[in-house]
Parts: sequence; structure tokens; C-alpha cells
Amino acid sequence: MKHAKQLGYKPTGKAAATGLVDGFIVVPASSSSGQIIPDMRYAGTIKKGAQLKSNAGEVYETLLDADFSTIDISDPDLVQVADRNTDGVPITFALRKVNIDIKAGETKNTIFSVGGYQAFRKLTIAEDDVLEILEVKDSETNEYYEVDFLAQDTIFDGVANAGEDATDVPYILKLKSVPFRFITEFDIENNRTSMIFGTGDADTFDGDLIPDLGDLSLPLYGKDTFTDFFLDPQNFLKTRTLGLSPVNTTLTVRYRVGGGAATNAGAEEVKTVSNSVFDVGDTTLNTTTIQDVGNSFSVINPAPIRGGRDELSIEEIRALISANFAAQGRMVNAEDFIARSLSMPSKFGSIFRANAKVSALNKNAVELHILSRNAAGQVTEAPQDLKTNLKKYISRFRMLTDAIEILDGEIINVAINFEVLTNPDYNKSDVVVNCIEALKDFFSVDVWQINQPINMTDIFVKLAEISGVLSITKIEVSNRVGNFDSRSYSTTIHNIKENTRNGIIYSKENAIFEVKYPNKDIVGVAK
Repeated sequence: MKHAKQLGYKPTGKAAATGLVDGFIVVPASSSSGQIIPDMRYAGTIKKGAQLKSNAGEVYETLLDADFSTIDISDPDLVQVADRNTDGVPITFALRKVNIDIKAGETKNTIFSVGGYQAFRKLTIAEDDVLEILEVKDSETNEYYEVDFLAQDTIFDGVANAGEDATDVPYILKLKSVPFRFITEFDIENNRTSMIFGTGDADTFDGDLIPDLGDLSLPLYGKDTFTDFFLDPQNFLKTRTLGLSPVNTTLTVRYRVGGGAATNAGAEEVKTVSNSVFDVGDTTLNTTTIQDVGNSFSVINPAPIRGGRDELSIEEIRALISANFAAQGRMVNAEDFIARSLSMPSKFGSIFRANAKVSALNKNAVELHILSRNAAGQVTEAPQDLKTNLKKYISRFRMLTDAIEILDGEIINVAINFEVLTNPDYNKSDVVVNCIEALKDFFSVDVWQINQPINMTDIFVKLAEISGVLSITKIEVSNRVGNFDSRSYSTTIHNIKENTRNGIIYSKENAIFEVKYPNKDIVGVAK
């Protein structure tokens, strides 16, 4: 532990699993222009902090608000009829919100009463396996912020975004001055987390602690002799340079506990809602209906929840100390720029894919191409507010001589048309549906990267694995651009034929392939 402190490494305890869930609510139907549609007045927001449970009983919490009012009701993947009356008329609709961030653990509170001034005050939370400190406030409503080191007097903070891209970028990143701050320290022997505050005395101004040397020199004018004057070196420790220490107050601490390998969960294992808060923001609506809609909130995780681990061993900590010291938190190679961009907190906007390379015009500049996703999960160019947030975020980690150009990546929308020969013992329609589902999984944008080519052999293998397929007679990949069949695609033109070599379709530089509308853009025929 002493070795870790000397080299700037902070050991941690258990890690919590994180992942995504899809959320669902059921809203009443309404009539509009002769059509029965969801009554979106009741499509409110599930507030962050909703508690979920896995089949094994592990607790998870949502990290951001889930706003169902932004759902595109024309998308059949997001809206389905939930119930009909005896005449077959829809009376309720199920709305689906995709990609809600969750994290294992449970939020708790504790209170500390502190007395007179004490430099480097240390307060230990009397509970094991604290994952993170969420909020610290004193009885005067001053908020204390966690920093990496006490001399760090600014942090990244978010201001609610009121712009048109607020759905994709909920917060605007700002630098915030934090005179009230603390660092955390984890004790690997008892698994307890402590908060260590600064040395500043909030009851005394810095000017009183460190006198103006000019004032002390005034008595020297017109004199041949003078007496010594003294400065108390202890006063320098009470300045606000290392942050203010809480004095004669009560601290309320909100924190999350849990973690460990047991918090990892397989697909479709997190599907119980134990506690949630629903808000529609309209007090004129029927309160009983609002309550019913809020109670209908349910979730399921399409993919595994991963990342949980138990405490690090002594040997693991020993190895990580050396690795941490060598890294020094800088961005040096292309992988560093990509990793740092993708690590920006999602509340400032989500960087879906990133690619970095040295600029051809300036060897000291790095071109960072980024792509984002919209509320429907489709790849889009990053909103301007997201780029601004990213610029501020990575500026702290870049080397002084580095210049960084943040550019938009390109999106190549493609459509797939195939024909298969089926076994006479199989239903042709069922075989085609299974083939389409297999191609949806293959072209799921979650598994595609910038500059990744399409290997046609992989598509043949994917279709050949489907039961009932005897052979694949045709596979065509085409580029979709602009408006097609009342659907909107990217403006990137890509000649598939000219960019196909040896059965591999190559992407444009800094572009990603995407099947934007899988239900429409993947079409198959069985013979």
C-alpha cells in the first residue's frame, strides 16, 4: 500500500457489473385522424435510480432517466399493441426504450457529525464494499466533490442541455471550481472506504493566514535598524490550496455498495423491477392511469451484464502499480485516443465508435473521427454539443504539443438481398425468416467497427448454418443513399462493386457499414 501511494496508484475493492436493459411501459390508446395510436401524454420518464433485480437476487440501478416520450411511434420495434377489446380494437400499447444503462449495487446513506477544525480529516464509511461515493453534503448545503488529488481544484460537471440535441446529449460539460473536495482511500485489509478532506479552515480567510509581506516591510522605511518578524508556518496548511475541511457541521453521504463477480448476469436474467419513480410532468392527466402506467414498467437485458469482479489480490495490485505508473494518464498512441474518447461519461453524450490517426497535413496533429447513435439505436453523426463536450474532456489528457481534430465519421448504409434453395421437408417461409434473423444478428451495428470490411464468405457461412438451407444461390449487397421508399439514409455514396476484391467489400476510410432498417433492408426469397 505504501508502494502504491508513492507511485500514485489507488487500489480499489470489488467492481460492479454494468450493462444495458430494454425498458417497457404500457400506455392507453388514443384516436388521431382516424388512427388508433399510443396516447403519448402518458409516456413519461422513469427516473434514474430505479432498482432492478436479477434471477439470482442481485440488485442493479438505472444510471440515467429513461424518457419514453421520445420514442418514434411509427417504429414497430419500439411500439406494439399490448391489449385489444372484444372487437379487436387496440386499447393499450407497449412502448420500448432501448439501451438503458444499469450498474450493479444499491444506493445507501450515512451521516457523520464533525467538530472543530482538523487538517486532513478522515471519515470512514462503516460498511464493506463501497463502490463509489455519489454525493456528500453538509448541513449548510455545501456539496463536497471527489477529486483524484487534493490539489485538483476543478472537476468536470454537467449542466442540463436545453438544445435540440438534448436527447442524445443530456448534459453540457463544464469545468467547475470545487473548494469543497475530498479524495477516497480503500483499505484492502478490511474492505472499508474512507474520505479524506483538505486542510483549509472555512472559518478563516487566506488573507488572514498569510499576511502581505509588503505590510511587514513598511516599518523598515527611514530606519537603520529593525527587529525580526515571524510567520507561523502552520498557517500555510490552513489555506484553501488543498480544499476546505468540514468544521462543526453534519455530513450526509450517499454511496453505492455491492459489486463482485456474482453481479455478472447472463442475457435475459435481469427482468424484475423492485422500485421505480415515474413522472409525466402533467398534473392534469388522470392520476390512476399515470399510476397504472408507472406500475407497468418492466425490463429485460438482451445481452449479458458484465464487468463484475471480486477484490484484487496482492499480486494483482503489485502488477497494476507498475502499469499505472508507466501509463501516467496520457494519450500517446491511437489506441489511447480511442479509449479515452469512449470513456467519456455517457451523460455528456455517447461516443459509439471512434478512430484515430496521425494527420497527413500535420505530424503533430491527430485526426479523431467519431460517430454517435440516436434514441433508436441507429448510427448518426455526433451532435455539435457532444463534440464540444469531447473536446473539453480529452483536453486534460492530451500532451501539450498535440493538436486534435475532431471529425465526423461516415456511415455507409447497405441493404441485403438473398436467395436460398431449401430442403423440401422444411417450410420455405420459416427458413427465410430464420435467415433474415441470422443476418440481423450478423449486421447488428453493436459488433461493427469503423473501417471493418464485409466478408461475403462470413455471410454465406451464416446462411448455410440455418436448418433447411441446401444452398445459397444469390447474395447482393447494395448501397442505400438519401431517401428511399420513404425512408431516410445517410448521404455517403459507396460503390460496392468497385470496392469488392476477392469476396471482401472494403469500407471507405473512417466509415462504418450499417443496415439502418433491418426489417426493410434485409430481403430474402426461398426456392
